[in-house]
Amino acid sequence: MGLSRSVVTLMAGAMALASATACVAPTPDSAVPPLTGTVWELQQIQMSDDTLLTANPPQNYTAEFADDGQVFVRADCNRAIGTFTETGDSQISVQMGPTTLAACPESSIGPQFLQAMNNANLYFFQGDDLFIDLAFDSGTMQFSGTPTPPLIGTVWQLQQIQFSDDTLLIADPPENYTAEFLEDGTLLVQADCNRGQGQFSLADDRRLEVEPIATTRVACPEGSIGSEFVEALGNAGIYFFQGGDLFVDLASDSGTMQFSAD
Repeated sequence: MGLSRSVVTLMAGAMALASATACVAPTPDSAVPPLTGTVWELQQIQMSDDTLLTANPPQNYTAEFADDGQVFVRADCNRAIGTFTETGDSQISVQMGPTTLAACPESSIGPQFLQAMNNANLYFFQGDDLFIDLAFDSGTMQFSGTPTPPLIGTVWQLQQIQFSDDTLLIADPPENYTAEFLEDGTLLVQADCNRGQGQFSLADDRRLEVEPIATTRVACPEGSIGSEFVEALGNAGIYFFQGGDLFVDLASDSGTMQFSAD
């Protein structure tokens, strides 16, 4: 679903809601940040009954609005994909789809965050922060933006591979373990002392499929994780961004790779 985007004109007076405890009035800003193309980290949800839900840590509660009308949400230890529509008068409607069902810690506000996303009604910017007022004047979510490099065309340096059996592989040094996704579907890999190339494809739901990677066969020093890195890339399942980093979940919930931009 392709959605047209228009520059949002902020009108402070029209945005002020009756309940001052739940809503924050926007201020005019000539440099309005875009809603799409940013990973928004939740800071808090201020409900109109004075309940304050704080995102701790913010990077565990994120929303990313895509140009095609999809919204990708991390709600603590769970992830969800939904759809959204927005209009030129800053009205927004969100419909969250199915979510993963991991058991998050007792202090998690994941369920409340997902419910609030479903109740999104109106958005505005104040400074660099995004605010989303909820339906029926029930509260306001506050987000801060995190600049995120694009998946395509960025040299991503591996930081670590965390497997579900608690095995942790650290890339030392990170610049020896890189992945670069090109526009034509080519994947260029440096796996320590070896280099490789393969093909990849992306789906709308953030699925990442990597075909077998052909590499050179130099004998790397002891302690190298080059082979494990290439194998993990071949098992890529879905990708997402958090705190400016790229994360790739492996198939069958077997682990997660974390990359930082070069």
